[in-house]
Amino acid sequence: MPARPREWKDVAMKTRSQPFTEDTLREAREKLLARDATLTERLEQVRADLRREPATGREKDEVLHAIEESARAEISRIEAALDRTEEGTLGLCEECGREIEASRFIAAPYATHCKDCARDG
Repeated sequence: MPARPREWKDVAMKTRSQPFTEDTLREAREKLLARDATLTERLEQVRADLRREPATGREKDEVLHAIEESARAEISRIEAALDRTEEGTLGLCEECGREIEASRFIAAPYATHCKDCARDG
């Protein structure tokens, strides 16, 4: 799993003191959008590198493809989280409907399951 961006620490402080307030959710949405923009830029750079230097070495190409796949997967999770923001379900477990624990939400604002359901599933 990719490292949590430093700016998500701001969400951590607010979430621990007041879980899932409107401000917290709005801030999480903003952080998700920022992370999405960063990953999209990274994907564009990787694709440009692959076009510019198509035969620079198999290992480098494999690394670039792995970075590309990882970024695409995280973007997909972010887009799904943004959809849940619009639906009003961001931070709610898709299995049981309870709020996702603050520590889990901080680590991955795109989490879809609470700790218990993630463990059981």
